[in-house]
Amino acid sequence: MRPQSQPVYFTRLELENIRSFGTRQCFDLLDAHGRPAQWTLILGDNGVGKTTLLQCLARMRPVVNEAPDDDDGAVPHPVEPELFREEDNATLKAYTRSGTDGPASLRAELIAGATFDGSGRRKRRKIVTAIEITRSKGRIKDVIPTADFPGKPVEPLVLAYGAGRHMGRANLERSSGKGQIDSLFDAAAELFDPEETLSRLDYLRLKKRENAKSKLASLKALLVEILPYLDHPDDIDIRGPRLPGTDDDEGGVWIKTPFGVVPITRMSLGYQTVMAWTADIAWRLLNHYPDCPNPLLEPAIVIVDEIDLHLHPQWQRSIRRHLTTHFPAVQFIATAHSPLMAQDALDTNLAVLHADCGEVAIVSDPAVVKNWRLDQILTSELFGLESARPIAVEKVIERRNALATKSRLSAEESTELAQLNAQVHNLPTAEREEDQRAMDIIRRAAAAIGQPGTQ
Repeated sequence: MRPQSQPVYFTRLELENIRSFGTRQCFDLLDAHGRPAQWTLILGDNGVGKTTLLQCLARMRPVVNEAPDDDDGAVPHPVEPELFREEDNATLKAYTRSGTDGPASLRAELIAGATFDGSGRRKRRKIVTAIEITRSKGRIKDVIPTADFPGKPVEPLVLAYGAGRHMGRANLERSSGKGQIDSLFDAAAELFDPEETLSRLDYLRLKKRENAKSKLASLKALLVEILPYLDHPDDIDIRGPRLPGTDDDEGGVWIKTPFGVVPITRMSLGYQTVMAWTADIAWRLLNHYPDCPNPLLEPAIVIVDEIDLHLHPQWQRSIRRHLTTHFPAVQFIATAHSPLMAQDALDTNLAVLHADCGEVAIVSDPAVVKNWRLDQILTSELFGLESARPIAVEKVIERRNALATKSRLSAEESTELAQLNAQVHNLPTAEREEDQRAMDIIRRAAAAIGQPGTQ
């Protein structure tokens, strides 16, 4: 049996004087059992630093420096945070808190050898990468990295996807080892073309390359579960590469939908985007673990900004389950604005960012109730809305409460209060339309029974 790859996952990130974060903040990525969390969802208002957390994680990943072949000397930094390789002082300066001098620091903790369910008997190793950036008179004065990686260093596969992620065209020829986190920092960065990915795997299958058939089957099974309209892998029709001078329907990848068989290029933007980043994860795993029969089962860290982007509510409720099923050894760290995503993640690791008086605080263990309704989630600490009702209705309720608490009412106010009471009394309370209709019938019947002469 082929030995399992060494899993490496994030467990903690500490920040001080980094962008919107002033005083030292800690971001935990552990589950309730103290193991690395397979899923971490970050919530918070726009501009509070959710994307900053993701970018810091991506750039604090450990990278290994090896001595050149002609150099027998020791390497000054055998392991260092990837951010230390940044040569542009303007970029380093942009990480520090605006308008402040002195040190800004980042410290990431990872663990090697641990699994999400606690199984296995590997020796676990705690890994630390840290960097301190000192500004003086608005300029970078010093950058000091530190790292502690006991035993043989291993670079984790870290993939990152920004909110501007989009599908590229015919771009598999670029090195698969490049661009793994570009999308998180550059909205123009392209993801791998899923059409070319499928066509390439199909070509390798036809050439009878080792494991090509199983790899293609795994990718198609993933797409069938995640994307709508698809019920069977055969609904993805791979017609080979598009060749100059041929008809459009003689090449490419086509999707069977209730509206006919459609090429990928004519599917909606949301459909293409979801297909692109999930296929991008799969393709990079295939390249990172070329000798593995099913690379989708291998470990990695996937960072996604606004994971709910372009997702219909039904997709939002199922995406975590599907990704966990097909990437069981991948650690997902994502931001979202959707209460549906939060509802689905109430039993996982949640973090909420709050801004107050120019400071952002990270609440790594917000109080939640596992079976909350969406309206309860919206009015909880996770989103902080005053009410789940429309603003206009909320104003009616506020006015009604204000009148109801007055000790004396004028005739006009008494009339207004009666009208407001009627409006509030008739507000919908059921979850479904048919239940609300039944409730309205019951109310009318109760009102009729209460009328004189109706018995």
